[in-house]
Amino acid sequence: MDKKTLIDLFERRDKKRKRILYELYFDLITSRLSARYIAEMICKDVGHADMVSATDIKFCRFQFKGKVTSTAFRQGFRSKPVSASPVQPEPDSQSPGPTAFWADPNTMSTQENIIVESKFSKK
Repeated sequence: MDKKTLIDLFERRDKKRKRILYELYFDLITSRLSARYIAEMICKDVGHADMVSATDIKFCRFQFKGKVTSTAFRQGFRSKPVSASPVQPEPDSQSPGPTAFWADPNTMSTQENIIVESKFSKK
């Protein structure tokens, strides 16, 4: 999507215009700036005065809050480079608490694998 498509959708009063507005200006709309200021900035960027109002920005913030858009989702992946080898955090030797013991079921005997204790079993 581009700005020309957005202008055309607003002129036609298309019902998907606010969704496209949110996708194109995701970072600006989700910022902590006032809705009126954001609307003015978008109108200047598009070149049409009074095309976007503060109520459009408020609607987008409320309606699409927490929903990941396709454009925003792709931008999030572009901002983080993919490394060839995954980096695993080093274990913290000073962390308190018990360490878990994991047994390999292939090395255990059949009897040890069958025994399952439940909090509901009678002792």
